[in-house]
Amino acid sequence: MTAPLRAFGSRQIQNPFEGRLDTRKRRRFKEQTRALPKAPGVYFFHGHNDRLLYIGKAKCLRERVRSYFSDTSLPRPNKIKRLLVEIERMDFRCVGSELEALLLERRLIAQLQPLLNRQHKRFEVYPYLLLSDEEFPRLTLTRAEPVAGEKDDETRAILREMSEGMKRDDAPLETPRAGEVAGLYLGPFTTPKHAYWALDSVVKLFPLRSCGDDFRFDPNGNGCFYREIGRCCGPCIGQTSREDYARMCADLVRLLETGEAPQIEALKAKMLRLAEQWRFEDAAQVKNDLAAIEAVAARLRRLARMRRDNNAVIAQPSLPDPDGAPQTALFLVRGGAVRKHLVVRSADERAWNTAKNTLRQTFEEPWDERQFTAKTELDEMMILDRWLRSHGDENCVAWMSDGHRESRQWASNAIRRLRSA
Repeated sequence: MTAPLRAFGSRQIQNPFEGRLDTRKRRRFKEQTRALPKAPGVYFFHGHNDRLLYIGKAKCLRERVRSYFSDTSLPRPNKIKRLLVEIERMDFRCVGSELEALLLERRLIAQLQPLLNRQHKRFEVYPYLLLSDEEFPRLTLTRAEPVAGEKDDETRAILREMSEGMKRDDAPLETPRAGEVAGLYLGPFTTPKHAYWALDSVVKLFPLRSCGDDFRFDPNGNGCFYREIGRCCGPCIGQTSREDYARMCADLVRLLETGEAPQIEALKAKMLRLAEQWRFEDAAQVKNDLAAIEAVAARLRRLARMRRDNNAVIAQPSLPDPDGAPQTALFLVRGGAVRKHLVVRSADERAWNTAKNTLRQTFEEPWDERQFTAKTELDEMMILDRWLRSHGDENCVAWMSDGHRESRQWASNAIRRLRSA
């Protein structure tokens, strides 16, 4: 039977952005790209009423922006189709290097909240796993401080899903802000989904208690529902002693920090035993649990490595000063993030001496290992880690770890290396 609206010639649109971009608009923007410089920078696309649609970075502004308006028969993502339909104006900002463009893009997205960008602005909550400081610690979920910025529809949906998930049990998970409850914080995780995945995977292997603050020891009791299904080791009824419970917590911390624990070996042996019994579906489930736990441990080990090892000074070209003299940008990275950003004249000896004193002050003062990482700082740490892994052997990078600062002249040697780069 013909649909009622089809009978009158109507057609349901499957994709609101299907079809071709207006040829005149594409031609107009393609002409404008010819005036863009062949330099690294950040570009901005604005829509109706000058609403900011998208922020991007480029190693070569002209080539990158022109690629949006090129004639191509290749399929484009829906986000790009929507961008090309709604764009009314574009702008750009030049910088001295690709690294500066990466960092500037991240900061501008967090500050301006463009409509079609997803990275660096999606979540206002970065969750942690919290191992509470109690006689019988609990493993729960906690959240970091929210960041300022407009919430888009996707962020609202994620936060709503997160709040509903935290209330899925009769005893909801504890979700204070990071630092409000004493204990060991493991994380942060980039999304609430990853945090729940980590919590669910770890609890299967380490059945710590999840009940509330009113912990009562009752040796004659029957325990709770979680003990019946193997999600709790039953310390409230004496099923697990205080020493065994503390050993289980220590194994959990060691697993998440090093990837090794006796429970992992037992789980591998169980997987092999199930496979030998031809119980392949059960063995596959155990294999998936092992992969999930390893992914969680690898994520936390990477964050610890970035905090511990990514200490360096990076020299990159900067834009010339108003007189046209060349300048150099110095990024002082400590604990994985940029702590100081200096711009010095390349030929000014006094400016380099000032930079040397700043470098010495930044890396000689005691460093307090931060337990909580802000969302914006974590995004920056990930960007710098990828960049350092690709360019860490170049002369423009002077590493500042303890082994590189044994000489008395370590600051002078670093400045000399950076100036020659």
